[in-house]
Amino acid sequence: MNNIKIGIVEDEGITTELIVRSLRKMKYEIAEPASCYEEAIQMVNTERPDLLLIDINLNEEKDGINLANYIKDNFGIPFIFLTANGNSATINRAKQSRPLAFLIKPFTQIDLHAAIETALNLQQTADENLKEHYLFFKVGTLIERFAIPDILFFENDARNFNIHFTDGKVVSIRITATELLEKLNEDTFVQIQRSYIVNIRHISKIDGTSVYLGTHQLTFKRAFKDALLEKLNVMN
Repeated sequence: MNNIKIGIVEDEGITTELIVRSLRKMKYEIAEPASCYEEAIQMVNTERPDLLLIDINLNEEKDGINLANYIKDNFGIPFIFLTANGNSATINRAKQSRPLAFLIKPFTQIDLHAAIETALNLQQTADENLKEHYLFFKVGTLIERFAIPDILFFENDARNFNIHFTDGKVVSIRITATELLEKLNEDTFVQIQRSYIVNIRHISKIDGTSVYLGTHQLTFKRAFKDALLEKLNVMN
């Protein structure tokens, strides 16, 4: 719970104060509360909370659901919806934004604590699943996400690595071999020489000197052969 920062977007000052008091008792860090759409965007930009509590009804043209959709698309920060209106139409509309939980007002500190803990656990599970299926690399000034099944192999090119994909695309990333190997799952990727790290799920065949992936034939070094065959569960 320590160092988890929570942001509050609520247009009722009394409700905001009650939430702040509860969060302090639970030892959460609290971002500067926001009372409207624009303040919320500024707060997220400035403080980058780990979780948001968003009131659906902000009494302005853009409501909490509009805000949640913007946050989801631009920041990826998880959120819990707060609402005094528990009717099915409101809930069904809000569900489209994929909140991690709902809290119907009035709620107790126990309700708030349970919702936050549930949301954080769900987000942690989602993050772990994301890491199992994707890799994140800096490409130029951007950080981009790449699906692991789409990657054929990494090719060392001086100070960079070229990522070769199943569709023929090649993307260059600036990273050392040590840094790259630390990011890769050992059950999926194996180094076959200093120049190549391959996705074993795309290996179609191996002969005495080469590994074949799609249309690529990559030479491997004998020093790496045993590790490669062990990954493939093949006896030498």
